[in-house]
Amino acid sequence: MLGVSDLVVRNVLEAAALAELRSWSDDVQRWPAGSHIWGQYAERTPRGDVICRTENVSACHDQFCRLVDGALAQIVTERLGTAVVAFKDKMNYKQPGGAGFRPHQDQVAYPGAANVMSILVAIDECSVESGCIWLAGGVDALLPTDDRGVVRADVAEALKWEPVELAPGDAVCLPGYAPHYSAANQTECQRRVFITSYSPASNAYTREDYYAARQAVMTDATARDGRFRISTLADFEGMETPATHPLSCTHA
Repeated sequence: MLGVSDLVVRNVLEAAALAELRSWSDDVQRWPAGSHIWGQYAERTPRGDVICRTENVSACHDQFCRLVDGALAQIVTERLGTAVVAFKDKMNYKQPGGAGFRPHQDQVAYPGAANVMSILVAIDECSVESGCIWLAGGVDALLPTDDRGVVRADVAEALKWEPVELAPGDAVCLPGYAPHYSAANQTECQRRVFITSYSPASNAYTREDYYAARQAVMTDATARDGRFRISTLADFEGMETPATHPLSCTHA
């Protein structure tokens, strides 16, 4: 069984490619909140409202699309030993004071997907202080969850967690059953990551399948508990700024 260190891939992006990724990320980060049909979400911090997530980035950005279907897909293909298809991607921004995410498993978060593996690429330095992810190794089954869909607190406390600190351009692969969480950014610098999720091509699970299921699950869950969500799980620890997203994108 793979340990946490086995999931880290150093120097996925060299200096020139990393500079390009940062430039693309700056472009997307400037999209106004509520301007992207799949979600350009903001959170409320002591410093004001700041963008915290862009969902389905590659749908409106050709360079991200090429990265998703090219170099990142190749890494996951090699890890899973089979051709894969990306069914979602997102940018997570963690500005100074930006919140983290409760312990959860991606397999729970992605309705209808099977044999999921995600890859997280560090755009900025991911340290313990800036809110890097923490992983618990040795888990190959679904864990009990609470009413938010996150790993139940007593179960999470019993797991052995390890921080995954990444330099810009490094990456970590996240199997669907791998529990992970992140804390708030305690530094004065932003901490951005780009995450793409894949399923074997043989599963024929598409981006359209995922985003339709995502919308239905989030709508039903919010109707039940009144909680605004930026994902299918209520795992985000910040205070989201509710926004009505358009039927088509309005950003430049």
